[in-house]
Amino acid sequence: GTIPRVQAYGPLGEEVLRKLMHKSVDEYLASTSSNAGNDPTADEDTPEQKEGLAPVPESGVAALVLMDRRVDWVTPMVTPLTYEGLLDDILGIDSGFLHIPLSIINPPEDQDSNATTVPDLKGGPKKKKGDEQSGDDPVALGVNGSDSLYAEVRNQHVEKFGSFLQNQAMALRASHAEFTAHGKTKDLSEIHQFVKQIPVFAQNLRSLTNHIHLAELVKKNTLDIIFRERWQTERSILEGETCYETLEDLVGSQYPPLRFFRLLCLQSLCAGGIKSSRLDAMKRDVVQTYGYEYLFVLYNLEQAGLLRRREGLWMDSASSFSTLRKQLILIHPEVNTVEPDDVAYVSSGYAPMSVRLIQTAVKGWTGREDILRELPGRALDVYQTNPPQDLAAAMQVTPTQPLGATAAVANLDSNGGSKKKPILAVMYLGGITYMEIAALRFLSNRSGFPYHILILTTEIVNGSTLLQSMK
Repeated sequence: GTIPRVQAYGPLGEEVLRKLMHKSVDEYLASTSSNAGNDPTADEDTPEQKEGLAPVPESGVAALVLMDRRVDWVTPMVTPLTYEGLLDDILGIDSGFLHIPLSIINPPEDQDSNATTVPDLKGGPKKKKGDEQSGDDPVALGVNGSDSLYAEVRNQHVEKFGSFLQNQAMALRASHAEFTAHGKTKDLSEIHQFVKQIPVFAQNLRSLTNHIHLAELVKKNTLDIIFRERWQTERSILEGETCYETLEDLVGSQYPPLRFFRLLCLQSLCAGGIKSSRLDAMKRDVVQTYGYEYLFVLYNLEQAGLLRRREGLWMDSASSFSTLRKQLILIHPEVNTVEPDDVAYVSSGYAPMSVRLIQTAVKGWTGREDILRELPGRALDVYQTNPPQDLAAAMQVTPTQPLGATAAVANLDSNGGSKKKPILAVMYLGGITYMEIAALRFLSNRSGFPYHILILTTEIVNGSTLLQSMK
């Protein structure tokens, strides 16, 4: 059905909204002309054809937000600190799977302790289970919602998921020990029930073991001094500092190129550009250190708006991000990461800008229009009606109620009672990060947030994959 209210942010969001509404008009005209030719009573209004605001469809989607990735280039450049975000940042998640060496989830010490000798039924020498695959062989490990344990742990902060997995292991051990305890007689029904649970127990144990090994790898990376220095540099840049000397030192030490470019782009985005003389010097250092082919990367970054030359002395005064950082409260250094109270927990203090925009839209833009002026392109807010209109006609009527008010109306049944939360579909055009996914899930699960969020996207990205596509 037709979604009653749509908001679009950025040039791409506006273009998609225009085509969406144009298509609705075309389909309506085609169906009207077809019905008029076949049905003499087609002029009579049916309940679905009555003029006015389009009703909430049966799917429950009360509103749609179209978010252009160009509205928030900053978030992909920032290191996530949730379990799922770190797995993607360190190992890379591809279509819901990790492609990793077997040794990560089945290290040699586990193979030695779990190996059992089995006879060769063909008369050959005995061999051990597990000898068929070496530790360097790649395996595909599913990391998606079909794994109930992963669904619980994926949005947790690095400071929490270790203890959470430890508690899960203790609970699993306790449930097994309770049944196998000596001196406790069991009837046949209890034994039968336990036998039925053995496959589930084995699957849970395997999943838990896998995630404990992955969590150990993630924890080891986050405790590394290089990781911590990178996170500290990111935070300094986000808070408005210029870290030119740090960036120059990184190039001189042959820092991994994609990691360096993420920090370079972050500096440019947060400061409104990089001082011309500094940028020229860094370009020379990049070519000398990484090779001339990275000249094309630098050019593509400038064309995309991720890297900008800045003339002038005061770097932060004209930065759009500086204004947005203050107006949207993007930095929340005191956020509780173990029992989160704000979306900023996903990076220990930085709230993804695109998610903050959605939070603000739900509360309403009245009195905060200056924020919208700092965003690229126009921010559009329209109602979809019966009969449908094109974008130009729909913009003649500007919604005065905040997006949260649409949820309140959709949440009432025919008797005036309350139903379950309506759905807010959020479509990221150009990709979404796991950091933003975790933040949106957090919002959706909050009792005070009026919507259940349905996340849609063209792809899932991080800073490295985004920059890799520009090589």
